[in-house]
Amino acid sequence: MSSAAMSNDFPELGGAPKPAANVAPVWVARGPGSSAPGSGPASGASTPVPGTTAAPSLSIPGQNKEYLLLHPDDILPRDQLKRPLPDIVKDFNRKSRAQIKIVPHAENMLRIEATGPKGDSTTQSLKDFVGLIGAKLKVELDIHRWARPHIIGKGGATIKAIQEKTGARIHVPKEDGQAAPPGEDDEELIKVTIEGNTQQAAHARNLIYEIMGERAGTVSLTLKDIPAEFYPFIAGVNNSNLKPMEQEFGVQISVPAAQPSSSTPPVLVSPGHPEFSAATDSFIQLRGERSAAKAAKARIEERVQELRNQLTLQAVHIQPGRHQFIIGDKGISMEQFLEETGCTIVLPNDEEDDMVRVVGPAENATVGVQKTVELAMGMQCSNIDISRFYRQAPGGAAVHARNVTRYLRQKRELERLGNLYNVHFNTPFSEQGALPWELYARDGANIVRAQAEIKALVDGHPPARMATVTVDPFYYQFIKKEVLPHVRQTFGVHLVVPEASEPNAPLLLVYEGSSDPESYAIARDQPKQKDISEMQKKLQDARNHILGLMDEREPISSKTIEVPVKFHPRLQKFIKSEQDNASNPIRARVSNTGESVHIRGPSSVVDWLVAKSLEFVEQEKQDEKERGFTLEFEFPQKFANHLIGKGGSHIRELREKFDVEIQVDDGKVQLKGPKAKAEAARTHINGLARQLQDEATHVLKIDPKFHREIIGAQGSQVNKLQTRYKVLIFFPRNNTKSVKDDESAGDSASDAGKARRQQAPDEVIVRGPKRGADEARDELLSLLQYLKDTSFTATVTVQKKQLPSLIGSGGAALEQLRQETGAKIDVPSAKESTEDLVDIQIKGTKAQVAAAKKVLEEKKAIFEDTVVKRIEVPRKYHRALIGTGGSTLRDIVVKAGGSSDQREMARTIQFPKQDADGDTIKVEGRSEVVDKIVAQIEAIVAERESQVAETLDVPVEKHRSIVGRGGETKRSIETQFKVSIEVPRQGSGSTGVKIVGQSADVEKAKAHIEDMVKEQPGETVLVPRALHHVISNNGQIFRKFRTDFGVTVDHAGQAVPPKPAGAMNARANGGSLPLITDDEDAIADAHSWKLVEQTSTEEGDIPWVLRGSPENVEKARSAIQSALDQANKQNAIGYLVLPDPRTYRFVIGQGGSKVNSIRKQSGCKITVPRDQTHGDAIEVVGTKEGVEKAKELILAAVKEGVNSRPSRE
Repeated sequence: MSSAAMSNDFPELGGAPKPAANVAPVWVARGPGSSAPGSGPASGASTPVPGTTAAPSLSIPGQNKEYLLLHPDDILPRDQLKRPLPDIVKDFNRKSRAQIKIVPHAENMLRIEATGPKGDSTTQSLKDFVGLIGAKLKVELDIHRWARPHIIGKGGATIKAIQEKTGARIHVPKEDGQAAPPGEDDEELIKVTIEGNTQQAAHARNLIYEIMGERAGTVSLTLKDIPAEFYPFIAGVNNSNLKPMEQEFGVQISVPAAQPSSSTPPVLVSPGHPEFSAATDSFIQLRGERSAAKAAKARIEERVQELRNQLTLQAVHIQPGRHQFIIGDKGISMEQFLEETGCTIVLPNDEEDDMVRVVGPAENATVGVQKTVELAMGMQCSNIDISRFYRQAPGGAAVHARNVTRYLRQKRELERLGNLYNVHFNTPFSEQGALPWELYARDGANIVRAQAEIKALVDGHPPARMATVTVDPFYYQFIKKEVLPHVRQTFGVHLVVPEASEPNAPLLLVYEGSSDPESYAIARDQPKQKDISEMQKKLQDARNHILGLMDEREPISSKTIEVPVKFHPRLQKFIKSEQDNASNPIRARVSNTGESVHIRGPSSVVDWLVAKSLEFVEQEKQDEKERGFTLEFEFPQKFANHLIGKGGSHIRELREKFDVEIQVDDGKVQLKGPKAKAEAARTHINGLARQLQDEATHVLKIDPKFHREIIGAQGSQVNKLQTRYKVLIFFPRNNTKSVKDDESAGDSASDAGKARRQQAPDEVIVRGPKRGADEARDELLSLLQYLKDTSFTATVTVQKKQLPSLIGSGGAALEQLRQETGAKIDVPSAKESTEDLVDIQIKGTKAQVAAAKKVLEEKKAIFEDTVVKRIEVPRKYHRALIGTGGSTLRDIVVKAGGSSDQREMARTIQFPKQDADGDTIKVEGRSEVVDKIVAQIEAIVAERESQVAETLDVPVEKHRSIVGRGGETKRSIETQFKVSIEVPRQGSGSTGVKIVGQSADVEKAKAHIEDMVKEQPGETVLVPRALHHVISNNGQIFRKFRTDFGVTVDHAGQAVPPKPAGAMNARANGGSLPLITDDEDAIADAHSWKLVEQTSTEEGDIPWVLRGSPENVEKARSAIQSALDQANKQNAIGYLVLPDPRTYRFVIGQGGSKVNSIRKQSGCKITVPRDQTHGDAIEVVGTKEGVEKAKELILAAVKEGVNSRPSRE
């Protein structure tokens, strides 16, 4: 440490020699080239030892010499030293890096020299040696009372820091209640006691004097004896008087703004001689150098005396409602009034007082009064007595008028009317009720308009809409929070709770109805007679509800106890704690006047609190007698920081908790207070020591780049670890500054006393109980390893205008990329960046980062190669370019090398919207792809433009053959011949089939269609009419011929025979169904069966004309013949009805397997109805024997299926 630095830390004390016990040592640091002691230390302080000279000393490079001058009385007597002083010096020098030497000095002083290497070791050696031989001193300092708070510091922080830095103990007397209030000069002296050895006492005294020197220069003064009415005259208009005074004295002067109203207005004690009262709440403040501030104070006091002699008072009686138009928002400012008249205004606080007081010099008073009257009377006024509208109101018209006024005030309806019509309202009350309203406006027409609305509002609120109930004001807060919302929602009644300015007003109930309170419109029409009964019922219900709640509450009582003022702060905290922990939600209210403490609330709560409080006060009085009890015990010095806490926070908490004074000094703890509380505090502190003895500390090497993620947002992650394992985790400060609230993690340990060692940037310290510290360390290292594994990074630079396409709609594209790769991708906001290029950050595992980077770079390459082309294509071709379901568009993009993704295609080719003008198609993408797409579009359009259209006349009955099943034939022709075909809608009667395409293709397609529909020679097969429906199988055979053979069937114009009667809905037993039961066996056996032998009254044959190619016609004819042979054998039809629709599925089986098996075994055709819920029959067609066999197989299948179902309990 340099000579200058040492002089600043331990400057020599000034002043003449004093009695031995209070002689302060002189400490001088010398280094190579430093001045002699007599010339003063490097700090510039003069050496106070008269006639002191220093012997020449040898300056050795790299060596530092310091000395301390001590009076012999500052050294312990020989009988208190363990060994002779020379032996103590020898022993000390053998162990110390610095060498100590004691030599005589002038004035019977001893010079203690320490010589050693530069740095702290020489200083510390000198301190340690003086600690061995120095006598214990008690030094008393006289300091000004104003310096007391600066020496103690906030929460005792400053005095603790001095004690810890010097090793001395400092006692500052407590306030005796006579100190000047804050902001006032206080030169009274108090005594501060310092205890320690000579070096410690000197150091502590120097530090205290330094604080006094720093604070002595600037003082704040408060001038309290000045009337507030003088403030404008002292300050002047726009502070014109203050500015010269501030410049003259070099101080800051703050004069409060003058208030127009006063609770203690000036009074005339004799004509022209008013008496002014001193201000009670706002005062003139001075701040600056002490002597200058006092001079400025004297100047202001002179001015005050001048004003007392100059100012007069003129009183003028003005209607109270007009006072608002003189000074304030609705009048002019006090500054303006003073500037124009040279006077000020004092308005009364009491609404019933009409006296306005004008204060100013005698020569200006008349002008002030004239201006006051002019301002007050500049508004037109009209009165409206709303009580006259309901003179017969129960309880009195004035009382009802007061209720209406209170309601409209709270609803701010009068404020709304005032703003609407530029009218000002004054709505005074008296003890009997509301007085007539006063309406003020500069335009009388506005008053008339406002009166019309007031009449409507009063009409809408007759006495029937309102009710009152008397409730103890103690419960007003409870009613506002708990009762009011419930009553409004349940009964549609709004509650007006009296304000503090309405001490005698009852709780007001106003019926508003069931509408939403937020959207409720104030009633303006008289309620109808039928509505009045509903209003009164709801009001009565609400009133009964409130009274019921109040009946459930205890009566309110008040009690007063006398408690010495010194116990009030602790009693206040005690009562708050007791009520916080109590189960009763209703809290008593506590106030005090002097030594009296008033408790008001529910009787039981008051009684309980009074008893508790008296018990507490008695205990406090007993404790007060034991305040001198002292308990001292050992505490490990290395854990002192933990005991003290950051800024003394922990030790303050302990003092508050145990109500004892706690001092920590050099491995010892001293407790002072009541014995029981001191012993409880000792037990707690010893427990803390045992806990800390088990403490372990781990220093982890963690790269600073991982600190932020380990700490977490606002310290969340590290705080969880600290809480879970009960440890403290410290990060280097320079790495946590950028994270809000994260420093709490690094500052969890105390900063008091000796600071933590400086952490390296890559060090993280874990400290706490060994088990918790070990587990926290392991979890931190696991987290570090995870971060290392997932902290590979990469950067992709892209153009800012590409960001929207990378992010996608609502971030969908970016989120998809994150999901696909698993990487964290941070895309900067386009709005925040001013550059054309932006960096996208990728983080994750090595594989995740590589995958995401590859995709982004591919998209970047595509974007950078992206071009936009616009081509004009007549709108009539747009549909053809898109194709059915976008098929053509997809083919165009994919063939060009583009993506088949729907969103990508939508960005690649954009057609104009249907309601937009223009034919421009926008194509965007890589240049190669765009060029190919444009070429394809142009080719398609060119082809379309060269197309021809021809219409072919085709009979309507042939249209089906062109279209085919599901349009299959039509699509096949279009694909084969590269044409488009438009077939008229069914039922239109049109026969024209339009063919569009290239001329040659149209001709080929036309020839093909003509060939298809050309009337082919047909071959006729005669089918017995009785078997027509059996063979056609409900038309299935015709569809089979058309699909499989391309053969059509018609009947040469003959009518098809009717279907046999009773085919589908035939039921046995007269059509009744068997009963459904819960018996599984009954369900399986129940059925209805009817066997009908096929007979038909139809005679003769019906022609089936087969048209198609010869070979296919032959195939169809053979199929018909086979069906005829089969039909001749099928001479019976069975109709089987099952009662439970759920059992039909057992007949069909999975995928039709069961019914196909039954068909094969029985040789019968079996038709199971589609909708079994209507009781339709299963139709079985075959030989009589086959039909019976099929029935048995069906019933067996049903029984098997029923038995295989899980049984129902």
